Amino acid sequence: VQGPGRNVHRKSRQRNRSHPYRRTKIEERRSTEGPKMLKVSGESNVRSVAGGIAGVCRSGLEAPIILATGPAAINQAVKAISIARGFLDEDHIDLRAKCEFEDIKGFKTEIKLSKATSKPRAPKKSEDDLYVSPKSDPFKVAGAIAARIRDSKHSSPSTASTFSSKAVGILAKGSAAVSIMIKSVSVARGYLDEENIDILFVPTFVEKETNSSNKVESDVGQTSTYLKLTLLTQQL
Repeated sequence: VQGPGRNVHRKSRQRNRSHPYRRTKIEERRSTEGPKMLKVSGESNVRSVAGGIAGVCRSGLEAPIILATGPAAINQAVKAISIARGFLDEDHIDLRAKCEFEDIKGFKTEIKLSKATSKPRAPKKSEDDLYVSPKSDPFKVAGAIAARIRDSKHSSPSTASTFSSKAVGILAKGSAAVSIMIKSVSVARGYLDEENIDILFVPTFVEKETNSSNKVESDVGQTSTYLKLTLLTQQL
């Protein structure tokens, strides 16, 4: 009787080991006090995700890592980070973010958050802001980002491990454009890697007046909500 029982328990243990690979990886991160992973989908409630981000940051743990796959999920993730910044205002905590793509041709990204004690010196809406549309080429946008960061570095050289005093602003509206914007930042990080420069972004919502060149007359003068990234550089 005991023999078959032992075989059943052995098979049960084997099943438990073979299936929950993802859960095991997350448990390993937590056991070593690594950052918590938050998975965001295109249907995720942005305020709920923002509350989760803020809760982790308030708990004294490292800021979480956000996993998002697809334009809609990336859009929701960036919105949630912007909202979480507001939730953390009274705690005197701000957020910085870095993005990495598993495959630059796809839209599976990992956004690593970090905590900061001060808000960036963000550029206001200006003619110098870069605008991303759903048809923008992320590699061309990345080139423009890298060029502006190089110009900023030359005009305001920074010391090691400090942020550049001049930030770069980039805006987008809608899931497709926002996902291309985030991919552009990731590509720009690669362009600047050999120069030992890294890029972090800080998202916020801004209101922008409708452009008369691409809207009907009745829409002119109205405003739309855009996601704006303030790009900060760090000398590695």
